[in-house]
Amino acid sequence: MEARRILLLSERLQRVLEEAEAEADRIIAEAKRRADRIIAEARGKAEERRIRAERGEGIEHFIAEAEAEAEREAGRILKEYEEKASKLREIQEERFEEAVSLILREVLPR
Repeated sequence: MEARRILLLSERLQRVLEEAEAEADRIIAEAKRRADRIIAEARGKAEERRIRAERGEGIEHFIAEAEAEAEREAGRILKEYEEKASKLREIQEERFEEAVSLILREVLPR
């Protein structure tokens, strides 16, 4: 009786394993189909852009995007440098005041 129960359990486990493998194969196949479709779409878009670039069409759009990005980057860099310059000015003023104070203490009698 115990052997039969083990055999039945073994058969059930085998079926579950086969079903799981079939499901995994189905999921992998679906993922591959989706990946192939995405790759095909990307290749199509890239080919369209290449053709338009060869003809000189659509370049204005890419140039405008690049210019906008360059302006954003330049604005960010300018802001960073303005902040750094402001900090340097503050440090210079502090140092200048310290130097004046030191000179006055050294030069003027108490």
